[in-house]
Amino acid sequence: MALCLAAVTLAIFWRATQCDFVNYDDPDYVTKNSDVQKGLTAESVRWAFTANYENLWMPLTWLSHMADWQIYQNNAWGHHLTNLLLHASNTVLLFLLLRFMTGSLWRSAFVAALFALHPLHVESAAWVSERKGVLSTFFWLLTLWAYARYARFKVEGLKTRAGSSYTLALLFFACGLMTKPIAVTLPFVLLLLDYWPLERWKQAVEEQKTWTLERWRWLILEKIPFLFLAGICSVVTFCGAPAGDFSAGQRISNALISYPRYLGKTIWPFDLAIPYPHPSNWPAWETILAAAFLTVVTGFVIQQARRRPYLAMGWFWFLGTLVPVLGLVRMGFYSIADRYTYVSLIGIFVMMAWAAGEVSSRWNKWKHPATAFAMLSLCLCTWRANDQLRCWQNSDTLFSHALQATKNNFLAHNNLGSHLYSHGCYDAAMKHYIEAVKIYPQYNITWENVFCALADKKLDQKAIAHYAQALKAKPNIADAPRSNWNTMGLMTLGVAIGVLLLKTIRQTTRVIRLPDLDRSKDGNQRKE
Repeated sequence: MALCLAAVTLAIFWRATQCDFVNYDDPDYVTKNSDVQKGLTAESVRWAFTANYENLWMPLTWLSHMADWQIYQNNAWGHHLTNLLLHASNTVLLFLLLRFMTGSLWRSAFVAALFALHPLHVESAAWVSERKGVLSTFFWLLTLWAYARYARFKVEGLKTRAGSSYTLALLFFACGLMTKPIAVTLPFVLLLLDYWPLERWKQAVEEQKTWTLERWRWLILEKIPFLFLAGICSVVTFCGAPAGDFSAGQRISNALISYPRYLGKTIWPFDLAIPYPHPSNWPAWETILAAAFLTVVTGFVIQQARRRPYLAMGWFWFLGTLVPVLGLVRMGFYSIADRYTYVSLIGIFVMMAWAAGEVSSRWNKWKHPATAFAMLSLCLCTWRANDQLRCWQNSDTLFSHALQATKNNFLAHNNLGSHLYSHGCYDAAMKHYIEAVKIYPQYNITWENVFCALADKKLDQKAIAHYAQALKAKPNIADAPRSNWNTMGLMTLGVAIGVLLLKTIRQTTRVIRLPDLDRSKDGNQRKE
């Protein structure tokens, strides 16, 4: 079964190896990162452990990119191949972990298959810069596997093996933190596993015979080393996080609405894009409705916790693992992201698989419909994943699709404009730059692109006046920083002077007779 899952994952996602790098983070991580392109050297390894990119400390991620560059150089297929192999490995690890903890073959396989094929996970598997996500999940699952072995060995009274497994789990967890700080929620997940499927809390009841909170005390105490590492990582990440432009109310509102949005895209995975623009202010009724939805579902799974513990484990896995990426601490220009569901959706998939298994086992007449539903779900996921992979072919296909799937996506306009500009389509690029400035005039990178386009193209005064007038005519342009307009004035002056100098040089060279070029011994002209 594990080999079958790996083969299917590689077959469906093999298209990713034909994709190119994209101009969103890939230049910073790989294609224009001089430290990464040095390969695995003493100097680059030292840099990997001291670099702080976007306030994230992720040395193992940098080392993996360095190893890829040393092997594949600038061949994108090799970098994509590493991501694909990690995604297939995570699928197999998830299946083996659930099989080990629950003893259920088909339910574990269904969860792993959904994890492998769901369209929301295409972003993690097909984006080179998301290496940190798939690599962090690899260490995440290894940590859970070592912890499950520790729990079993402890029950069996094998203290030496239990201690070795516990140490190994702690080591894997540290590696996970060194790839992406999102792994800080893992101690919470370990407690969920103690509840179900390991059910270690029942053992605590038999041994201590005490009230509810005391039953969990020793289970929490053994997580202290994990909590210590997670605490250090959280403090470092929190202290380095930028203040951001959103208020506390806007952050909380976006966090509440993100949960049903993620669930909606899980059920109906269409119009997937990168990134999803943040609307700044969500309607109050949407926030209230999202809070009510979360309250009702949480109350239901708590009420069913004794009879169906997998519901509580899966639901709180989903809620808890999304906390670091809801924007409560740091929030970028986007409200949600497909890659954030890579680990979180495992909880939802567990709920689906075990609920379907319970229905089919209790009522035989539902066994075949449940099986047909599972197969249909996997087929639909395969179709949508394959369709989504086409969008990741290059920057053009990626951001063109993003503009079709979202509204007011200034980042997609900017990156598509950069892609068009790099291919000589200056006028088309400028249109996207102006549209990006129209949507979000505070984004300085777009202004820099506009100025560079004006300078590189050596536009005449009429063209400069045309673009300046187009920018002024856009709404919200008054919100642009004053320095941008000052820079544009200087850039316009520089272009005018440059054009004048170029004309002067051309007129001068017409009346100067250039000397003959010297010839080298082999008869070829030497370039002056």
